[in-house]
This record gives sequence, structure tokens and C-alpha cells, in this order.
Amino acid sequence: MMSVLAPPQLRPYQPFPLRVARAARLSSSFVRITLTGEALADFAYHGFDQRVNLLFLPPGADHEAFARTADWRSCGAPLRVYTVRAYRPEVAELDIDFVLHGDASPASRWAGAAVPGDRIVMIGATPGHPVTDVAWKPPASAELLLLAADATALPAAASILESLDRPARAVLEVPYADDRLPVAGRHDITWLVRAHGDRIEPVVRSLLGGGAAVAADARPADEDGIVWDVPSQATGTFYAWLAGESRTVVALRRHLVGERGIDRNAVAFMGYWRS
Repeated sequence: MMSVLAPPQLRPYQPFPLRVARAARLSSSFVRITLTGEALADFAYHGFDQRVNLLFLPPGADHEAFARTADWRSCGAPLRVYTVRAYRPEVAELDIDFVLHGDASPASRWAGAAVPGDRIVMIGATPGHPVTDVAWKPPASAELLLLAADATALPAAASILESLDRPARAVLEVPYADDRLPVAGRHDITWLVRAHGDRIEPVVRSLLGGGAAVAADARPADEDGIVWDVPSQATGTFYAWLAGESRTVVALRRHLVGERGIDRNAVAFMGYWRS
């Protein structure tokens, strides 16, 4: 009797060996790297602020062979988290926007010098598994959607805004004026430019004024040591998504929950980096 081999089972997250199709400088601080590869056929796109990991293998490494290894966590190469800015499955292309800051990190160094044909390994989701790589989880009842993000979280915020079927309020802080990149949709966006002395925290603090609805659960948040919290049971008519420098988003969450009385389950906050 002929035996039939079962198809290989996809892991929830697996390596995708990809190559650079294009590198486009968008502004003073941002470059968009378009990645491509046949492996994207197994990628599960979830939209919004979907996260992937990029693995920066040493020069000369065999990326295809590495993607077939059983344990990609043990290689010791730098691993960084990024947001999928756009995905076009019909042409097997995926965009990731990088904030450039010289050679201070392996990701900035790689993105700043990337040219078509360069190789990279992306760790991403595969179909048929629970979605755990998206932090944007507002309740259907939310009427006021607030996003606050600095430059490191701008690609995630922009992707969310362009995925929404309803208007949102956003406060977006970027280093320079030309970093105010186009964001599609009918949203109320306040752009802040750090080079002009603008800062995100005082603007968000003043945004709601005295009109914020006080929820029944007005417990102050316990921020000690916590820099990432994505409530999964959000309810009510207000939802906030705060992302960027850790101290800033922690202070904003403390303000909304502890001072404004917003239900902590209606505030997602993510510390992308720490100053």
C-alpha cells in the first residue's frame, strides 16, 4: 500500500527568508523597505498594528538554510520588532518603515544601507493560529478612538488608521516637519514636531479636557515595571492606544486611568523603547 505523507505543519510563527525589492527614503527619518519572496505565501496578514520580528544575520549567512532550522531563537543574531506597514499578497510584497538613527542599532544600520537583493529573515505569523501579534483591540461600542504615538510607533499608528472604518483622533509626534507622512482616511490628526519643541504628553493630557467620561472602574493603574499592556476585554465608548517611548506612554496611561478615571481596560499602552 502506498503511504501518503502528511503536509508539513506550519508553526504559529516561523522564519520567512526574504529579500529587498525596493528601498525608498520617505523623509529625514524614515525609509520604507519593501520585502519579497516566495515564502510569503505562508504568511498570515492580520492588519492593523501587526508585529513581525526581523532577524539580522551576519554577512554571508545562508538565509534560506537558516529558515529551515528547527530553532531560530538560538542563533544569537540581533532580533528587532517592527510593524507591517502594508502587505500586497498578489505580488508577494511587504512594506516595513524604519526610523533611521545612523549606525546606533543593527536595524537602522541595515535599513540605511539596504539595496535590492539584500537578504533578511522575518519571523511572522502563519495561517490557522490564534492572532497574538495585533495590539489594536477596541470594543465595537467605542465611539471615541484615541491614538498617540511617537516616531517609532508611527508606522503602527498609520497602519491602524488606514484600516479603520470610522474616524479616529490621533496625536503623532515626529522628529522633523517632513516626517509628517501621508495617512489615508478621514481622521483628526495632530502632528507634533520635536525639532519645533513639540511634545506628545502635554497635548494628549489637554485633549480630553474636562469632558472625559468617568467609568465605573476608576482604579489607578499600577505602572511599576510594566511597559506593555493590551487589555483583551475592552468595553465602553472610549478606547486609547498609546505607543512609543516607555516613560511617556506610562505617564499618559497613568493620566487617563488614575487622573481622568478611564477604565484601564479601555487603554492599551506599549513601550517601544526607553530613553
